[in-house]
Amino acid sequence: MNTLPIILLSAALAGAGTVETETERSYSDDDVWYLSRVIQAESGYCQREMMEGVGSVVLNRVADDRFPDSIPEVIQQPGQYSTLSWLSSQTPTEEVMEVTIDLLENGSKFPPEVVWQANFPQGSGTYQTLSTSYSTMYFCY
Repeated sequence: MNTLPIILLSAALAGAGTVETETERSYSDDDVWYLSRVIQAESGYCQREMMEGVGSVVLNRVADDRFPDSIPEVIQQPGQYSTLSWLSSQTPTEEVMEVTIDLLENGSKFPPEVVWQANFPQGSGTYQTLSTSYSTMYFCY
């Protein structure tokens, strides 16, 4: 995975001008693109907790040996995300982008064993069930 430097600019408190610092991030632009769009497609108009759940499952899959080793590959894995075919038409909301960056910078909100997400229970057990007025999503081991 490529890492891209980010230049952060901040005004010096003493009025000495601008201080430039460089930090490295451990995620790529492709990671942001894919993760934000799958979160938008799967849960973009739901509560934040559901958005975090969708993104957490993706991150947990990347870390799990049973799945591909990158965010784009996990999302593009055949038979896993039915929303894949229309990700390019998604425009992530500001909240989805906040959730995406938080997850990429701070990691999954779920235990690492939670690698399944669907509108029905699956795997060896349910970790959390989240509902809206129009759907229920199960996050499972």
